[in-house]
Amino acid sequence: MKCLVLMIISFVHVGVCHLNCRGEVPRIRNCDKVCDENNICKIRAALLLPKNTSFDACLPAVSPVLDLAMEDPVIKNTFPPWLSVEWLKHDVADCDAAYAVISAIDAFNDCAHVFFGPACDFALASVARIAKFLGMNGTPMLTTGGFTFDFVKPKQTCEDEFYMLVRAGPLGFKDLAYFIIDLMRHFKWQQLLLINEPESQLHVAGKSTCHLMMKSFANFLKTEEIIYTPWDTTSDGGLNYTENLKFYLGYKYTNSNGGASQFYLIHMLIDQ
Repeated sequence: MKCLVLMIISFVHVGVCHLNCRGEVPRIRNCDKVCDENNICKIRAALLLPKNTSFDACLPAVSPVLDLAMEDPVIKNTFPPWLSVEWLKHDVADCDAAYAVISAIDAFNDCAHVFFGPACDFALASVARIAKFLGMNGTPMLTTGGFTFDFVKPKQTCEDEFYMLVRAGPLGFKDLAYFIIDLMRHFKWQQLLLINEPESQLHVAGKSTCHLMMKSFANFLKTEEIIYTPWDTTSDGGLNYTENLKFYLGYKYTNSNGGASQFYLIHMLIDQ
């Protein structure tokens, strides 16, 4: 958290560059400044999360944690005594991408210096694409989300899709993919079956969490030239798991003598 605070301070004190990501000379609003005409200095941080408690990262869960963290002596000592933080809370209804954009624009109109969230991947992508155009030189974003492989691409110039985004989470789908890849290489496995329920685990990263995880897995498995077979459990034509296992494993993963060959099965986040 201390590193995060130092990062925020460095973001909001960035000087005005010659041209912003629009290719224009930045236009400064009075509220873009951290200190007002009365020398009252405040960072306005917008929390962009859903009120819906079915999501892991929601306003009722995250907001009290941030308030508690701000009272910690370590955090207090990180800020200079003349600088305070004001939290602006905006509801990203049901982690929807359209509501996320509206919430971000509302937060910008409320003179937010930095966005915390969204945490759901589709909502995060929608806001992260426009954040570089908001404010003098863009509005920085920090999130524990951004699991999909698109979010691990370079974010260092205006040409990069998610230029203003900083991922603070410890793990992404790329990390999980390479855990599986390293495991397969260790045991010298050659192919695998990915079982996926696309709309499962919505509380983690919002809409299509498991579908996005499958896409990330597929992307890196192709990169590493590992053979895989996808199984979408929602398009089974009325067959149950037993019948499908007979098809996917019994027919595709046996040798000419009918004996089972070695295979590796990944059961991806299916609710039982």
